[in-house]
Amino acid sequence: MPRVTKTAPMIFLIGFSGSGKSTIGPKLAKRLRLDFFDTDQLIEKRCKKSIPRIFDEDGEKFFRQLESEVIESLSRKRKAAVVALGGGAFQSRNNRAVVADIGVSIYLSCSVRELYRRLSHATDRPLITGRGRAAKIKLLLNTRTANYRKADLSCSTSERSVAESVTRIIKLLKGFNASS
Repeated sequence: MPRVTKTAPMIFLIGFSGSGKSTIGPKLAKRLRLDFFDTDQLIEKRCKKSIPRIFDEDGEKFFRQLESEVIESLSRKRKAAVVALGGGAFQSRNNRAVVADIGVSIYLSCSVRELYRRLSHATDRPLITGRGRAAKIKLLLNTRTANYRKADLSCSTSERSVAESVTRIIKLLKGFNASS
């Protein structure tokens, strides 16, 4: 494990902010004995500023460009890894194509209610801060869900612990590898 039958056995975790990508990812990587990368952390390191600051100073379009560049850079490594993508990364057709070419994508789905609970005090999510957070989450999730569902696999993280989610993902990957 893993035996992802693509050019490189990369496992991409996709989903909305708060779905568990950055929490589950390192644990999954450890269980699979793989490296872990978080594209948001790589962007912050590259720019030497936080995601909210990038949004404020440079705008979302600039951030999305950086995000695509980071995904392309990871794809060139051609090395097994678990990668947590930012919540909006899978909205880009190009990003989806890169991910499909080099690995398997797993949509970490989560109910709006649970996302709100997890994100109710977050200050580092520029698209869902301020008043009307629940409505913003619901609207943004609704606009992104169609692309999230294009992932190879899906795992609900609602009402599931991190350990349970990791175990479920490993089972999904085994089934995916067996059918490949």
